[in-house]
Amino acid sequence: MRLVVDTGLRRFGRTVARTSVCNAATVGAAGLAGIVVARALGPSVRGEYAAIMAWFGVVLVIGQLGQTAATTFFVARERDRAAEYVSTSRNLMVASGVLTLGIGMVVAPLLSSGSGAATAGYRLMFATCLISFVGASYVFSLQATNLAWWNVVRMTQPVAYVTILAALHLAGQLELMTVLAVLSGTTVAQTVLAYWLCAREGLTGARGRRALTRPLLRFGMGHVASTAPTLITTRLGMLVLSLVVPSAALGHYAVAVSVTALAVPVVSAVGNVSFPRIASRTLSQTRLDTLQRWAVLSGLVVSAVLMLPVVATAPWLVPRVFGEGFDDAVPLIMLLAPGGVLLAWGRVCADLLKGHGRPYAVARAQTIAAGVTIVMLAALIPPFGTTGAAVTASVTPGIAVVFMLRSLRRGTRRHEHPVAEGAR
Repeated sequence: MRLVVDTGLRRFGRTVARTSVCNAATVGAAGLAGIVVARALGPSVRGEYAAIMAWFGVVLVIGQLGQTAATTFFVARERDRAAEYVSTSRNLMVASGVLTLGIGMVVAPLLSSGSGAATAGYRLMFATCLISFVGASYVFSLQATNLAWWNVVRMTQPVAYVTILAALHLAGQLELMTVLAVLSGTTVAQTVLAYWLCAREGLTGARGRRALTRPLLRFGMGHVASTAPTLITTRLGMLVLSLVVPSAALGHYAVAVSVTALAVPVVSAVGNVSFPRIASRTLSQTRLDTLQRWAVLSGLVVSAVLMLPVVATAPWLVPRVFGEGFDDAVPLIMLLAPGGVLLAWGRVCADLLKGHGRPYAVARAQTIAAGVTIVMLAALIPPFGTTGAAVTASVTPGIAVVFMLRSLRRGTRRHEHPVAEGAR
């Protein structure tokens, strides 16, 4: 039995390593893009870009209606109806995207505080959301059928994005609207590639079915319920700061957040691999317990180990990488580092609970953390600005982790997908 468990863990570890490489490449390209943007635009315009991208992230999570998870689940669960699920999910995303675009055109001037360039940037961002929504149905259906292609599609957009931005920067042609136009164009390219690969997998050509809408939305809303509060703990500080502090200060904070989040995608691979294995219900109790202990411990250790060199080199590296104007980001990195470790660890714990069919346990933990975030931001940002936001961002992920670990300890061998019932 010990040999079987050890062999299983080695196989699990290799899978995690491959996924980590893909995740690291994706976030590395995105990080390089952030460096190029920071050096080209400077702190003030970088702050406007950070605000637009923060809203972009919020709109994506809410507007996608959890279809990134729902599409993957149902394509894997009912392979013979996979194309119908993909088409139905796509139809939902078109409707959500059109509604989002209409609302975005109206609220863009409010979000930009009257800045003409920023208003145009917000409107282009909302248009890009429509493309990204539709692309999600195709991209995440590949996760269930062809992991290698899924990894390729995931890496395509950030790699193309940073390559084009670097070329434009060298040519001296990089401005805020240019950056956002490149983002939109590479998102279109990613969606087209995903559709083509889905066609090769036999995931296109079917008609959407009204009967499949309800299970897709039910599962999707379960996913949103577990992830939407996370936006408050991770993004609300940025959104509030975008309204109350100078753009330069927001730019410093944005750089600090991006640097301390570098460990998240690497550590998240542990959860990415654990989630479907636990959900499959094929593991013995011994192997399940071993896998879960290994995932929890490795998530904490790896995230802490990865954060140490970030903190140690920040005073020297940040001014040289981002430019001398970003010296003020270094103290914020020190404050945000514990939160970066806890955030990465929390992603693993959340995936373990979802593997047990308990997304609402994640939702409860994140909702409590979100409530504390709101209170702390209201108390700390007025007197302390970005420092108050950084302290909040380091405290509240730990609250979520405590409640998720408590739920894991109370877990049982029997794990289900109650939100998926009715999909037959």
